[in-house]
Amino acid sequence: MTGGILGSVVFLLLGALAYSGRWKGWISVRRGYGSTMGFAWLWLGFAFAAATVGLLAQPYSGLAFLVLCVVAAVLLVVSVVAMFWLPRFLLPAWFRVLRGDRPSAGRSRDAR
Repeated sequence: MTGGILGSVVFLLLGALAYSGRWKGWISVRRGYGSTMGFAWLWLGFAFAAATVGLLAQPYSGLAFLVLCVVAAVLLVVSVVAMFWLPRFLLPAWFRVLRGDRPSAGRSRDAR
């Protein structure tokens, strides 16, 4: 249990720092594997937290355990995919600018 709690806190903290842009040291690859690794850590932290809470809830509610395990599995898949790619709406604006993405036609101020 302690490992799950510690792991979730560490990954949630690192992921929050990555999403906020306060920590950019993880950015080493422009595209491909690892280019969104910092963002994946946030989702991995959520997966660890859901799994840990599910294990703590198991003696009290089998249904809560099952639901939290399914949530943890989905979040784990999201974190694995996030190591390679994240959809535009899950990327912060500062990262899209850094990567050189063009703004969407409907959202650009220059398009008006």
